[in-house]
Amino acid sequence: MNHPPPLRQRLTAATTVTGTLAVTLALLGGMPWILWRATGLPWPERVSSLSELAQRLTQPVSDPLMIDLLAVVGWLCWAAFAATVVREAIWYATHLPHLLRDRHAHHEHVASLSVKGSLAALCVGTLVVALIGLWRPQTVSAQQQLPSPGEARARTAVTAPLVPASLQPVTTPSMAASDPLVTAGPGPEGDGVSRTDEAVGHIEYTVVEGDTLWNIAHEHLGDALRWPRIYALNKDRVQSDGARLTEPDLILPGWQLTLPAARAAAPPPPPPSTSTAPGKDAPLTESAEPAPPVPSEHNDADEQAGGAHSLSEADRQSGAAAQQTGTQARPAAITLGHASLIGITTAAGLLAARRYWHFHQHRRRDPDRDTEPPALSPLVDKAAQAAHAATRPRRPADPHLLAPRRIPPQQPRTTGTVTIGVRQDAEVPLDELAVPAGCAWTGPGAEGAARALLAGVLTAAERQRPGPSRVTAVVPRDVAETLLPSLPAQFTALTQSADLAEAIRAGEQHLITHARLRDEQNTAPAATADSGAEARPHTLLLLTTPDAAHTGQLQALAARSSPETLIVLTLGTALPGADSWHIADDGTVTTKRHGRHPDPLRLFHLTPEAGRDMTEVLLTAHGQHPRPRSPSTPTPGPHDGSEPPEPPAEPEADDPPVRPYAVEGTRPKQTKAVRLHVLGPVTLYARGHHDPVGTNLRGEVHEFLALLAAHPTGLLASDIADKLHLAPGSDQNALKNLRRAVRRALRAATGITAQEFILLQGELHKLHPELVETDLADFSGSLKATFSTSGRDEDLDTALAAVGAALRHYQGPFAQGSDYLWADTVREHLAMKAIDAALRLAHQAEHAGATPRERDAVLPLLEHLGTIHPDHERLAQHTIRLYQAAGRHDAARHIHTRLTRCLTELGLEPEPATQALITPRTRLRQTR
Repeated sequence: MNHPPPLRQRLTAATTVTGTLAVTLALLGGMPWILWRATGLPWPERVSSLSELAQRLTQPVSDPLMIDLLAVVGWLCWAAFAATVVREAIWYATHLPHLLRDRHAHHEHVASLSVKGSLAALCVGTLVVALIGLWRPQTVSAQQQLPSPGEARARTAVTAPLVPASLQPVTTPSMAASDPLVTAGPGPEGDGVSRTDEAVGHIEYTVVEGDTLWNIAHEHLGDALRWPRIYALNKDRVQSDGARLTEPDLILPGWQLTLPAARAAAPPPPPPSTSTAPGKDAPLTESAEPAPPVPSEHNDADEQAGGAHSLSEADRQSGAAAQQTGTQARPAAITLGHASLIGITTAAGLLAARRYWHFHQHRRRDPDRDTEPPALSPLVDKAAQAAHAATRPRRPADPHLLAPRRIPPQQPRTTGTVTIGVRQDAEVPLDELAVPAGCAWTGPGAEGAARALLAGVLTAAERQRPGPSRVTAVVPRDVAETLLPSLPAQFTALTQSADLAEAIRAGEQHLITHARLRDEQNTAPAATADSGAEARPHTLLLLTTPDAAHTGQLQALAARSSPETLIVLTLGTALPGADSWHIADDGTVTTKRHGRHPDPLRLFHLTPEAGRDMTEVLLTAHGQHPRPRSPSTPTPGPHDGSEPPEPPAEPEADDPPVRPYAVEGTRPKQTKAVRLHVLGPVTLYARGHHDPVGTNLRGEVHEFLALLAAHPTGLLASDIADKLHLAPGSDQNALKNLRRAVRRALRAATGITAQEFILLQGELHKLHPELVETDLADFSGSLKATFSTSGRDEDLDTALAAVGAALRHYQGPFAQGSDYLWADTVREHLAMKAIDAALRLAHQAEHAGATPRERDAVLPLLEHLGTIHPDHERLAQHTIRLYQAAGRHDAARHIHTRLTRCLTELGLEPEPATQALITPRTRLRQTR
């Protein structure tokens, strides 16, 4: 055995439990015992009233009195610590299911707390995580016992996931290594491991004792300097022990790592032209790996030549070939983890829910707390990336493309469509289950396929918000608890019935309603035909497990199954005469009538963990907590910002404007050679030029610069390729072309030819800190100095000046006007920081001690942010209150109207707290 046995892990966990429990009990019980033994109760025995206590305090300070005061402080500290322990125990108890799945959540929780709260969280959390390890130790896998570590390393086995060839969209062997979202297929049956690895593009490696990323890259990739690619592929992967790869130099035996396929498996690159001199038009190839970490001006031979550079003919041909290849094979399925598969249509629903998720996270956020909102599930984030790439407009092949993009998935099906699987690289709609007498799913993969089917129904409803769903589902509560626990009894398109009898009644009522609507449409006048088409009845999916008592009723209902009307699907047991599908673990379907076809149907399937991640995101997208048990009204999400907001209301005639801290003004003084603006449209300014420079740069160059500005400490080449969706096999050439385009434009604008504007250290890219400044860095630096870290309120004038200086840089959302999906998280984070700072000022200005001038000075800041984010309800509430306090009721109503209009477009009304700010005054005027 190469891995630590479970006994050793249990002993380690038991030792941790014992030590942590001893420390916690010592703090909880030892501190009061010491205080009691040392000083007893600090309350004086002879003091029985407040007057006697006041008389005692006026006496001269003595040593016994000082000891009593110190004892009081000690008892108060112990009480605060005990209360914090109780609070943290409640938090860990409520988040126990999440900790069982991902133990890294403990470290994230401790990191988000203050110093005074982290001690209790560290004690309680370490004890809980150790108990989890004692109960559920790290999974071990058996391997052949080898005589020496060197021999063991030489015989280490690797495996690759098996995916049917019908889903194969891969045209280059390295595609799966750079795109974990796209499914890959193996070669013909009977091929060895090397052939499978060549088709899939990645291999699975089990870490053994003594392994490092450097050694693994050296032995399996042929170059130790390629270890960052292994780190990038595995940094978000949850291991069997619940941990994650967060530090490149810390990997544990037993972990599973995904390695990119060896370059030897890739087709050899075309030979370079012998007539091209090593000058500015030298072709970019991948034959050379990155050099050891040194500044970029010394490690790129093709970038040392000064002056202007242009793309070589080889680069243009490779870019055009990549685009032509991308139009030939586009996948329709997306792999999520090792045992989950969804369609691009389901992913499009998750992309729609992602926007609502961000909206409700900010809606419930308390600006007085510095904790960051929870991160989006990596599974949902990857699915959203694939859907975003699929829905982007198709552009014609461009031979001058600097950075060819990877092959996007197919376009999702129309809005409201639910798909169940793939056949011949095409998604199969739900209507295939609408067969007479119903359909039954059996086999080991039936539960996972049913879970994916319900997820498809829910995500299809997300794409139709705020309109009604075209497909709804009725599931008995016991079946729903097995497939998708934590959902309320009524949630968007899914209804949980109390039992099977109630589900059958719901199906019968649906048939009656369906028939009545059809009759009304057939007898309606021709003038109302269009309106009748909009009110057509929806499709009902009845998913259940049959029992003996209701088999006859269910069979009669299944006999009425038809497309776009009713679908009856049973799990485990088939109804008499029903079409029975046997589903394998990978979703492959085998029917009794036809057996297995040459092009079999493969159903989508989800693991319980993947289904839990999806339901948590969907619940949050409707403003509900991740695990509610009572139904609530679904609420749509944020305004998409497609229409420009109206200008702020004009001040009333009797209200003199007081704007000492205006946020609009001239561009801040530039101190470095280049200034990059990313808060608003991406714009470049060179020192000495009042107008922007580089306006003719291509869109991919602007995206590259915005990505580097959002990560001032630098990004690895693999991370850049993943976020920019660069085509596999061309990422090194694409990055060189992007750096070359930036250098050419900025050298021409600044005249600086001896230095590089983008530093390249190994595979790490970053903007040169001495040559390039960004408004994002200025904005972040100003916000850090806005409020003191001690938490006490500062002077309002000082805070106004600091926030006003920060918001002068915030002239719009991050990368405004772009559709980069990776920028959404950055955009939401920066908006949260800016709005939180303004809301803190508004909260101080609403206090009774604030002067009218101070209240009027805060309003321009709120108006500035309200123009950029007109759908932020907390911001609108504070703005309305301050306008009303200043007597400007027309301006307050304008803010309310603007917010209402933004939310009405999504079928949502403002919160009752917002309505209450306007309703009383409106009623008063009506009564008059």
